[in-house]
Amino acid sequence: MARTRKPKEPQPPVSEGEDAEPAAENRPSQLDQLRAALSDTPPAREEPAEEVAETGEAAAQPEEEPELPAHTDEPVEPVEPVAAAAEAEPEAEPAAETTPPSAWVPPPAYPPPAPPPGPAAARPMTSAGSSSGLALGLVLVVVGVFFLIMRLFQIDLSTYGWPLYVIIPGLTLLTVGFVSLGTGALVPGGIVTVTGLILAAQNATGDWASWAYAWTLVVPGGAGLGLFMQGLRVHDSNQARLGRNLMFWSALMFMIGFVIFESIFNISGQDFGIVSRAALPVLLIIIGVTLLARSMQRGRSA
Repeated sequence: MARTRKPKEPQPPVSEGEDAEPAAENRPSQLDQLRAALSDTPPAREEPAEEVAETGEAAAQPEEEPELPAHTDEPVEPVEPVAAAAEAEPEAEPAAETTPPSAWVPPPAYPPPAPPPGPAAARPMTSAGSSSGLALGLVLVVVGVFFLIMRLFQIDLSTYGWPLYVIIPGLTLLTVGFVSLGTGALVPGGIVTVTGLILAAQNATGDWASWAYAWTLVVPGGAGLGLFMQGLRVHDSNQARLGRNLMFWSALMFMIGFVIFESIFNISGQDFGIVSRAALPVLLIIIGVTLLARSMQRGRSA
């Protein structure tokens, strides 16, 4: 039959030199060692003494409980991560040795100087400046020669010939631009030439009020003339077509202004006869033909 014992205060472990006979009489020596080991563990792991019960079979077989002192190994558990880390360190060292160190280049003490501009970058500005200077020089030379001839031969152009002072520089620009300078002289030359021609026509007829709609011939008409001549010069069909379109729209705007200001309001007070009467129908016919041609062209392209 099992025998229960009263709780007993833990006793210090018995050393090997001391006499173990009194402990052997009350309890097996291994049970005393177990109690001593349990007294060394933290309080959270202690078990109350009231629940400790011993049976006669456990007292009879003290050698079958070698696993009970395993509680004493718990304080040794924190050492395992340290040992694992110590074992992992030698493995990381070969990986660090295999990766070659990156070459470090010190930054420059000052930014590198900008490369000098090549001849290709400086050439357009130089050519544009030289072309404009050449065109202006030629215009001044031609105008000066024209003035010199008028003064030497005492030719009076104050009444009807003064628009030549505008037409001659424009023609000079057109000629020089078509020969060598290109668009830089052709477009200004076209604008100046058309302006001189309009001034000559107004001076001959006395219809100065026509500036209300005649300016459409200067811009975009004069610019279109310069672009058209540039297209002929370089054999560029797109540029020539653009110049033609600008001149066409300029003429159409001039006709619309003529119908509004001359046929309807008669701002100049002059009777243009059949031109004034036929201006509106002709304008409608031109606009209708233009719309038909554009619609047919779009239908063919689609």
